[in-house]
Amino acid sequence: MIVKQLFILIKPSCCNKHCCYRDVLKPLIFANFMIRYFFTLIFAFVILFAKAQKSPSKIELIHANTLEGDDALGKDVRRLLGDVVFKQENTFMYCDSAYLYSATNSMDAFGNVRIEQGDTISLTGDILKYNGNSRQARLLNNIVFSDRKMTLISQNLNYNLDTGIADYIEGGQIVDGTDTLTSRFGTYFSNQKKLAFKKDVVLKHPGHRMETDTLVYGTVSKVAEFYGPCYIRSNDSSVIYCENGWYNTATDKAFFSKNAFVQNKNQILKGDSMFFDNNTSAGEAFKNVSITDTTEKVVVNSDYGNYNGEKGFSFMTGNLLMTKMFEKDSLFMHGDSLISLFDSTGKAISYAVYHNVRMYKKDLQATCDSLIYTAADSLLFLYHNPVLWNEVNQLTADTISMLISSEGIRKLFLNQAAFITSKEDSIRFNQLRGKTMVGYFEDNMLSKIAVFGNGQSIYFARNKKNELTGVNRADCSNMIIIIKDSKISKLKLIEKPDATFYPIGELSASELMLKGFNWQENKRPVDKNDIFRKN
Repeated sequence: MIVKQLFILIKPSCCNKHCCYRDVLKPLIFANFMIRYFFTLIFAFVILFAKAQKSPSKIELIHANTLEGDDALGKDVRRLLGDVVFKQENTFMYCDSAYLYSATNSMDAFGNVRIEQGDTISLTGDILKYNGNSRQARLLNNIVFSDRKMTLISQNLNYNLDTGIADYIEGGQIVDGTDTLTSRFGTYFSNQKKLAFKKDVVLKHPGHRMETDTLVYGTVSKVAEFYGPCYIRSNDSSVIYCENGWYNTATDKAFFSKNAFVQNKNQILKGDSMFFDNNTSAGEAFKNVSITDTTEKVVVNSDYGNYNGEKGFSFMTGNLLMTKMFEKDSLFMHGDSLISLFDSTGKAISYAVYHNVRMYKKDLQATCDSLIYTAADSLLFLYHNPVLWNEVNQLTADTISMLISSEGIRKLFLNQAAFITSKEDSIRFNQLRGKTMVGYFEDNMLSKIAVFGNGQSIYFARNKKNELTGVNRADCSNMIIIIKDSKISKLKLIEKPDATFYPIGELSASELMLKGFNWQENKRPVDKNDIFRKN
């Protein structure tokens, strides 16, 4: 596989450095390619110009079983039959029969045509039309062009023996070791060991199939460079798309850019530019990086990503945004960096977001230092000073975990030093404290709270005119609280209750604050964009 998984991980310390380097590298790669081919064309023109300055050598007849004049074609025309051999400079041409036109220094050859140029180039075909002055050969039907390890097959081929440039316009196939390339149009630069393909280009490499519109391939470097829409399909059903890049068929290393994405069964990876090394199952992505987990309905966006398939993890950083999609809305999470773990099929095992974590959902907001989402049990854990808000309620604990379904939050767990607070007015707060708590949700709204161990509560009462009448203070080991319209509507004391109702004004300000009270409304994200706030 070019890419066995689609997750990407990111190095915050080197993000800007790498991004800058890749931005410079991409135009340099293309510029280098254009410069090389510019000088190739110049070189070809120089050769042709030099040839034009001297008299062209004559085509020499080396052997034929029969030589005849053909007055119907002209007095300078000779018809040759049987084991015909011609020579011009370092090139030998063989055929069954031929017409030699001495006046124009040209020839037509038929049957078992073969051209041998030096000890490297060999061409065979059924028909040859050759101009000895321009050194231009045109072969027709069943053409095989061999350059040691590379073989070109076509039905219509033009080849210049001076420049070493061959081209076809009616379809051709290149076989180079384990690589096979086909296209409608193609040009072979034999001196540079480069092939340029255009229209309906297909490169087949063991395990992969590349389809593009424009491609340049090096028979020595084994590098395929593409300059248009390109699809690379793997045997494992993964698909890569880009509109610029290269792929080394010898090393299985590749670079993709311009609308690039990689897709497999479970994920879609995008980035402005991507590097992959299939041998080490490692890769990097730069700028506008995103991973879409279609199974977990999670999308992660960042500036940089680093992927390690062998170890089954990826790292992302830089303007990180993780989005968990539900049926009616989405949960947005931000942090400094993200690590994801996945199995051998690319399926996510867990996501971990580290440092300065903030999240926003219309009915749920939170801050903490780090969080972990485990795909197997759909649990989201918040660590290190977590604070969570649901409507008017603020929830805190040493750690907070949530059970998530496709509809949203199903259950909430506050572990150790659990505390729930809501604001009654500008100076008064309803409070619920306990060792641990379990919250139950209906339509993503907190509907019931179970308190286990050292339960304490303070909540204010109002009359039908909505006037404050007093405050309930209760101490009980275990409690059940029913929430209606985001407020406590019923309190059930289960073990050893001690509850007292006090008129307003009877308790001092300190008596109206439970131990551990800490109102943190200033940290609460107000919208999706606010999760990127650092303070």
